[in-house]
Amino acid sequence: MPSLFLGYASALTACVCFGSFAVPVKSPSIASLDVHPLTFQTYKTAVCLLTSWLSLLPWSGAWPAPVFTAWGVVSGLFWVPGGVCAIYAVQNAGLAVAQGVWSTGIVLVSFAWGLVVFREELRSVPLALLGAGLMVAGLWGMSYFSQPEADKAGRLKKGGGADADAGDAGTGSLLPVAGAAPREGGEGGPSPRMSRRARGLLAAVVNGAWGGSIMVPMHYAPADAQGLGYVVSFALGASAVTAGLWVLLACAKGRGALPPLHFREMLVPGGTAGLLWSVGNIASMLTVEALGEAVGYSICQSSLLVSGLWGVFWFKEVRSTWGRGCWLGAAAATLGGILVLTAQKGGDDGGAVG
Repeated sequence: MPSLFLGYASALTACVCFGSFAVPVKSPSIASLDVHPLTFQTYKTAVCLLTSWLSLLPWSGAWPAPVFTAWGVVSGLFWVPGGVCAIYAVQNAGLAVAQGVWSTGIVLVSFAWGLVVFREELRSVPLALLGAGLMVAGLWGMSYFSQPEADKAGRLKKGGGADADAGDAGTGSLLPVAGAAPREGGEGGPSPRMSRRARGLLAAVVNGAWGGSIMVPMHYAPADAQGLGYVVSFALGASAVTAGLWVLLACAKGRGALPPLHFREMLVPGGTAGLLWSVGNIASMLTVEALGEAVGYSICQSSLLVSGLWGVFWFKEVRSTWGRGCWLGAAAATLGGILVLTAQKGGDDGGAVG
C-alpha cells in the first residue's frame, strides 16, 4: 500500500508539473525575445542539475551515497533533443495540442517497449486496440479543434493578421509572425513549404517518439541507481548532452552565430520551467519505480489535460465555447484511451518492466 500510494501521489505531482512547465514559454516577457529552443532547454537542464542533489537528502532516514550510472547519459540523449522539440512545438503549434501530441506518442512508445522488448502481456488485445483507437481519435480532435478560426476568405477572425500559419500557435517562435519579419526566403520571397503549425506538430511527434524512451534506461541501471538514486545520473547525463548540442551548433553555425542566452530576461521564466520539469521528472521516476514503465509513465502523460487547460482557457488558443467544449471532449477521449490501454497491462507486478 505505501508503494502504491507513493506511485499514484508521484504520478499526480508529475502530471501537474509536466502539464505546466511549458507555460513560461508563452509568457509575454519571452514573446518578444524569439528565444531559441536550445536556450530554453539549457535553463531546464541547469535547474535539473541544481535540484538533482536534493535526491541525496535522507528521505528514508539515512544519508544515501551518490551513485552514478552511464545509463543517465542515455536518458539525456532521449530527453534533451526531445525537450528542444517540445519547446519548438509549443512555440509554433500551441501548448494544448503540442502536449496532446507528444503525450500520446510517449504512451505508445512506453507500451511498445513493454510489449515488444520486455515481452509484457496484455489482459485483452481488443481492449488495447480500443484504447489505442480512442487515443488516435482524441489526438485528431485536439489538433482539429485547436486550429485558429478563419473566415471563408482564409483570413483569421482574431489577431488581425493575414497569415493563417501564425494564428494562435504561440509566441516567441523561431519562425516569423505576420507583420513582424519577412518570410523565409527573404523579403517578398516564397512562403515556406511547411506551415509554422505543421512544423510545430512535427516537432511534437518527434518528441513523443524519441522522448518516450526517457525512463527506459533506468530499467537497466543497478538497483541502487533507480528511483531517487537515478536523479543525479540523469541530470549529469542531460548536462553532458546539452553541452554537446551547443558544440554541434557552434560547429554548424559558427561561434559568433550562436543564439543568445538572454540571462536577465530568461532567469525567472527559464528557471521556473526547469524547476517544474525537474520536480515532475523526479516524481515520474518514483512513479515508474512503484508502478512500472508501461503503467507508471503512461499515467504521467495525463499531464496533457493540465497543459490543455492552460492552453485553452489561459492562453485562449481556442476562443469559441463550441471549440472549447469539443477540445475538452477530445482530450477526455484521449485520456480515456490512455486509461483503457494502461489497464490492459498483464501480470501481478503492477506494470513493472522486468
